[in-house]
Amino acid sequence: MLFNDYEQKGLLFNMNFKESEGSYAAYRGDLVLELGEVGDAHGHRMPPTATIKNTIVLAENDKIKLYVGSLDDLALLPKVLDYYQADFAADIRMILFVVNINKPLIVDTNGLSIPVIGMQEGLIWNELIDLAALDKSDFKGQSAAQKIVTVYKALSDYKPKGDKVSLAEALTRTVALTRAGRGPI
Repeated sequence: MLFNDYEQKGLLFNMNFKESEGSYAAYRGDLVLELGEVGDAHGHRMPPTATIKNTIVLAENDKIKLYVGSLDDLALLPKVLDYYQADFAADIRMILFVVNINKPLIVDTNGLSIPVIGMQEGLIWNELIDLAALDKSDFKGQSAAQKIVTVYKALSDYKPKGDKVSLAEALTRTVALTRAGRGPI
């Protein structure tokens, strides 16, 4: 299974779950974009230096069909593609929420057209089900993996908004925003 391979390579981080159902495998959590340094003589690694946060990933027969996550900086997009594009299905549905953009874009790079949506705070899952035009009742009685399959199927009608630009052009449109954090009150 694809996510077991990722786990062995140390690419899963802050995992919420990974589960399989039939030909589908689903994962929620962070994915590593840059492994941490080896920290001791036993080969244990330090925490990763870059991740894509709150990912929602669905694979079918070990090919990624849905890839959604949050990047702090659009400049990390090439790392996402370096690590994971080889496992993308030809018809992948990919959506990225990015902290340092303030207008939606469709980024053309590496043969993909990737919708990129600005988001400094909020929950990726909630934003994604809004984009898919779903509500909580659509998930009644479903397993975690089934919920992601439901979202994947609902996104077949999704029409991204924003200017269609190259990655180089998109990088000129970034702004100085940071992720909004919340702490104890």
